[in-house]
Amino acid sequence: MQKIVVIGASPIVIFHIKALKEVGLEPIAIASSNVDSTTIEKFALENNIAKHYSDWKKMLRDEVFDGILIASRIESTIAILHESIKYNVPILVEKPISFDSDSLRKIIESAHDKIMVGYNRRFYKTIRHIKKIIDEKKEIVLAYMVTPETPTIRKFFDNTSHSIDMLRFIFGEIQINFVKKIISEGKIRGVVATFITEQNDIIQFIGNWGASDNFSLSTYIGKRKLELRPFEELTIYEGMDIVEPTDESPIRKYIPRMIESIKLENIDSKIKPGFFQQASEFAQMIKTNSKPKNASTLVDAKKTLEICEELVGKFDNNNS
Repeated sequence: MQKIVVIGASPIVIFHIKALKEVGLEPIAIASSNVDSTTIEKFALENNIAKHYSDWKKMLRDEVFDGILIASRIESTIAILHESIKYNVPILVEKPISFDSDSLRKIIESAHDKIMVGYNRRFYKTIRHIKKIIDEKKEIVLAYMVTPETPTIRKFFDNTSHSIDMLRFIFGEIQINFVKKIISEGKIRGVVATFITEQNDIIQFIGNWGASDNFSLSTYIGKRKLELRPFEELTIYEGMDIVEPTDESPIRKYIPRMIESIKLENIDSKIKPGFFQQASEFAQMIKTNSKPKNASTLVDAKKTLEICEELVGKFDNNNS
């Protein structure tokens, strides 16, 4: 059984550990990114990890392992990743890694290629189904994405980066054609943008922060509409039923014809969606000592952050 060391003890780590064990990997030791942590021993005990360290560097020096999971505070992740790369083993690091694309550009220069970034939505059955359709389509696609994020810049980089990575995964490289920030009381409260793909597909992006809405992506291909709302559920429509007005109901109705509904895999109801499939790819990377196949790479993560910066500007912790 391949052995994994874990750096980080946030709530998300619990889901990672469960997924790693489910695919046959063994977390043998854990350390917090905070050397002053008073909870790491309890965390290790609750998650059945035999060893715990107050110093993550010492853990890396002392343990023998086949892979590293990094799921620490974003502010700490770059330094931890930089040190972990020296051990030349596959690494699964939580997104977005950093708030600054320049720091990723620098680390890419010295990094090996056996690093996957935890944009787990790439592994959703719903999203992979849309990607397959997009890869095979011949028509120009129109799409729009809605991201009603918590209204802070920090949450935009931390969480909406998921949505940007998802667009890049589905459509390939995207370029910003238009962007307009929504400013209120001197602060960014949202953003509207248009992306163009290399196939000339057009994507409208609406960052309606704090709105009473759900994350969604609607994609139009010919007569078909592919609707992710939320991202975990895909409904496909084709054609329209028109109900003419009557005395009882004087409004003409246009009702899209649903032809298919796709849900997540069964395992996603037991483990955080996408985490099992992500861990499976991580296990395969360890077994074959290879680079990611479907997961986000460091280059992907850098490009995602660059788009986030184009949309709302460089991250400023004083205005986050």
